[in-house]
Amino acid sequence: MGKHVSAAVALFALGAQAVAANTVAWYTGTSPAGSTFNAYMGEEVCIELYIQASDSGGDLDVFKVTMESPGVYPHAGTPATASFAYPHDEINFPASGNLTRVSPLDTSSQPVTHAQYCFAPEPGEECVYTVCFEGGGTAGSLGGRTGSNTDVRCYRIEVHNSVLQFGGAGHKAEVASLSNLITPKDGLTVSAWVYPECDASALPRNESVVVFGSTRNIATPYGTDTGLDVRNAIMWQEDSDNRGSFFYYDCYAGAYFTAARFCCGTWHFVSFSIGEDNVGTLYVDGVGEDRLAVANSLEKRVTEAVGFSTASRPDNGLDADDAGYFRLGENFQGFLDEVHVYNRGLSAPEVLQLATNRRPVGTVASLTMRGGPTTPTLTLATVLDMPYPAMVPCVMGMSHSVGPSDGSCPTDVYGWNFADAVNLKVSFGGVEVRASFINATTVRVETPGHVTPRFVDVLASNDGDRFTDTAAVGKSAKHLYMESALYLTGQGSSGASADFVCLDLPTRAVTFGAWVCPKCGPPVPDAPPPPSAGP
Repeated sequence: MGKHVSAAVALFALGAQAVAANTVAWYTGTSPAGSTFNAYMGEEVCIELYIQASDSGGDLDVFKVTMESPGVYPHAGTPATASFAYPHDEINFPASGNLTRVSPLDTSSQPVTHAQYCFAPEPGEECVYTVCFEGGGTAGSLGGRTGSNTDVRCYRIEVHNSVLQFGGAGHKAEVASLSNLITPKDGLTVSAWVYPECDASALPRNESVVVFGSTRNIATPYGTDTGLDVRNAIMWQEDSDNRGSFFYYDCYAGAYFTAARFCCGTWHFVSFSIGEDNVGTLYVDGVGEDRLAVANSLEKRVTEAVGFSTASRPDNGLDADDAGYFRLGENFQGFLDEVHVYNRGLSAPEVLQLATNRRPVGTVASLTMRGGPTTPTLTLATVLDMPYPAMVPCVMGMSHSVGPSDGSCPTDVYGWNFADAVNLKVSFGGVEVRASFINATTVRVETPGHVTPRFVDVLASNDGDRFTDTAAVGKSAKHLYMESALYLTGQGSSGASADFVCLDLPTRAVTFGAWVCPKCGPPVPDAPPPPSAGP
């Protein structure tokens, strides 16, 4: 999206605002302080910034403020207070954001400068930002003069992601004529991020995730030819215990189920690939590779690759009947995002790469749910903002920033764009632990042990592989590991009892040592006498 500044916006009545002599002030057209701007992957959003001075000639500019002033900005003032509460009370600019001077309207009587801060999120930058600015002189009469700058104005930029939500019977999305773009002699690959919602009825059910189908209805001497109505499809079968199987299905080859059962209520990456030789594979959450969920653990990732063979292809309308269709989520209950279609088979490594590729090339269609030439036509389905695992979350803070070196300290980690994913993890200085999803801004972990004392970076990952890029999001959250210590006042019988450890020493022999820091100072006063019994 390009920038466009209307002349009507820039050329307002400059004499409408009087400014005190030798001062710089924010001018009409500036975005209101404390405003929140919503941004989406690759879509540019801009903050408008206008400043004015009464006696300056061409030496005004707008500057980024990169250091907080506690009690002043960014968390003070109205209407900004709620927007900049912890953990959003520190300034962080995205790496690709750009502050530009658009059109300085400097005249000797009413000099006005117009600047814009624009940001189009790149992969790794899908975070939340607190950005602050001030205006002032750059040289000449205003350059460096005390009191010549404006006050500091802060804004919040939230990066979101759109998904499609389906509510069951009658819900669907359709891309008209997509089948006509598929050449039958070539291969076919379809992929999607799928979030099946758990069904409270606890009844088994089959649901369509993505379907290439046909509505042929041709009269023949032998009756009506309805063709093969399901040409290529990804389906979900939920069991009665909130788990289920994904399966590939077409009317020519039949159904091919995963042996593993996958949880509902979380995101899964599902795809099928069919080569020109009709050899196909259904992939779920990987390509069937043997990988650990967490390094140095016994827990493995659940992935599957199911082989099949089929000559079925989408009805591409070569007979001019235009009977083929491509539908998403017909009667499905849950969420879909990032649906990609290739007119060729992809290898297993290509499928792995596709799971996290935010900008795939060579597709017949890429549905990001944000609109475009292949935007689906929705029937009852809705668009809403929701993170998914291909996004890299950022960490903003945590409930316990200091913890023991031996770990095992439950803490909430605060951030942005956490996804309800199967391999959600947090890294403490390179030591990874599994995280429990609370919501899109909070996950819960138990800290791992670490070398002490030291500060470590806290990073998060939705897919277990790609962690927060602190340089891209302009913020680094730290956790301080400290040794645990016992503080004794010396009064009375204060101390700690560990007599029970002797029960574990069969020889009753022991060597004991301790690091001790005696407190210097006057003697500890005697303990106060017990209270009197009263009259």
